[in-house]
Order: sequence, then C-alpha cells, then structure tokens
Amino acid sequence: MKINEIEQLDEVPAGMIGQAGKKLGAKVLNKIPGAAAKSKAANMAAQADLGDTANNLHKEFNAHLGSKQLTMAQATGEELVAFLKTKNHKTAARIPSGVLQKKQLDAILMAVAKEATAAQAAAPAANAPVDANKDGKDDNTGKPIKAAPGAAPGAKPKIPANIMAQLQKLSLEQKQQLAELL
Repeated sequence: MKINEIEQLDEVPAGMIGQAGKKLGAKVLNKIPGAAAKSKAANMAAQADLGDTANNLHKEFNAHLGSKQLTMAQATGEELVAFLKTKNHKTAARIPSGVLQKKQLDAILMAVAKEATAAQAAAPAANAPVDANKDGKDDNTGKPIKAAPGAAPGAKPKIPANIMAQLQKLSLEQKQQLAELL
C-alpha cells in the first residue's frame, strides 16, 4: 500500500476537532452555575453523542465495505441499505442508488444516527413495568407490579428526612424558584 492510498483521517460525519470542542465545551459549561449554562452544556453533550454515534456508524460501514474488498470511495446506496439491514434499522432518509459522494454518505449517516438516538431515547427501559391504566398490573405481562421495598401498595415514594428538612428551611421565593427549575 502506498501512502497516498490512505484516506484522509477526517473523513467521518462529525470531525475530530468539532467533537473535541463540543465535549470540552459541555464539560466547561457544566461547571458554571446557572440553568442557562447547564442547559447549553446538555445540548453540546447531546450533539457530541450524536456525532459519536454517526462516526461509529461510519466506522462499522467502512468495516462492512472492507469485508467486501471495497473502499469508501466505492460505497453505493445499495451497500449502505444492506449494511443498515444488518443493523435492523429502517431509515426514513432517502438513500440514492449508485456510488455515494462523501457529503451524501455523511448526511445519510448523520440522519440514521439521529433516528437511532431518538429511538433509544423514546424506548422505555426493557425491564421496567408499564402500568398505563393504573390497575397495579404490568400491561405487557399482566403480572402485579411490586412496590418499592417498605412502601405501601399504591403509595408515592417518601422524601428523605434530610431533604425534607432542607426544603422546609427555604423561603417562599426560594421554593418558587425551585418549582420553576423542576
């Protein structure tokens, strides 16, 4: 292999410098007191996670192509569809047929990453019981839902005594501010 055959290292949907900047920015902003800074930090961290997911998809797709003796320059829409099928992912993104340009591939992988992270965020915990009709039984299995240890059936969880003491010390204005934050 010749050195000029090695592809550029920045050929991923989310560039390394941008990713590092978002991660560092999120950490710094998270240290600053205030809801606005923490909110922006959460946004930046989520963008970095999305970029990481897209970059991981890019890496896995590249490995998929490598197993077929293909390079990213030879990636086709059909190969991308086949790869996504191996991931059990049906995308809403339009995937053109034929050889994909870098910008097309990056846009599609970013769209797939967005769909994947949105689906992951929307999915309930696998083992968490669901009681939408509030009958005390798991809607999926029909089995009774066990209450937390020491809790009466149907009772709300109690606030720990040390936290309740701190809440009672707050002024009316501080309580209103806390309610707004929640």
